[in-house]
Formats: sequence, C-alpha cells, structure tokens
Amino acid sequence: MNPKNLCEPGDLIYADELVLAFIASHGFDPHPGHVLVTPRAHFELLYELPDDVAARIMTVTRDMAVAIKRAWSPDGISTRQHNEPAGSQHVWHYHQHVLPRWHDDGFYFTPKRPVVDPAVRARKAAELRAFL
Repeated sequence: MNPKNLCEPGDLIYADELVLAFIASHGFDPHPGHVLVTPRAHFELLYELPDDVAARIMTVTRDMAVAIKRAWSPDGISTRQHNEPAGSQHVWHYHQHVLPRWHDDGFYFTPKRPVVDPAVRARKAAELRAFL
C-alpha cells in the first residue's frame, strides 16, 4: 500500500467490475464531502477511456449525484474532471468529481467571461466537428 494514499476502506460507496465510487479524502469547505468516481483499471486521461468504462463512469456519476441530492439536499451538483498539467490534473489516474453545491458557496471564484461572438463560436464548433 502506498503511504501517500489517504483513502480508507470506509470511504467506499460503490464498486463493480469496472468502476469504484468513494468519498474523497480532501474536501472543499465549508461543506466537505464529495465523491470520486474512478475506473478500476489504470487510465490516466479521459482520452484513454474505453467506451464501456466511460459509459459506466457516467452512469455511476449520475447515480452518485442522485444519492448526494437525496442524502444531503444541496442546492445543486457540479461534476468536474481534469486532464494534463495545464488542465489542472494532479492525480495521474482518471477520476470524476461529483460535488454537492450550495448557493453562494464560493466554490468557483473566477468571474464569468464576456459573451463570445457567435461567429467565433461557430468557427470553434466547425473545428471540433472536423475531428469527430
């Protein structure tokens, strides 16, 4: 066992042949307690996930969001996932965060950006469609 691993057996919420869901060892004040959904097999990045694993992660993410909503009655739910250092990844095993949110919880401090021009949005959409 890796001594840097802060996970405990009691953190586990759900497990099947493809994924695990557990309470994260690190929290976000003032409401600690969020879920991580991760594949059992090692995949470092979103780009590497096989379709069956990606689909199962999304299903379990939804199920965890519903459980959080029922258990803790937050005002909303956020999900997030990071890839590569420039994308704020700092754990090198894919994981999806499922976070309870409350009005004015201050979770995101970045102000909204100005509205992007529709022509720029259309160009960006076309650029992505070319790679699908």
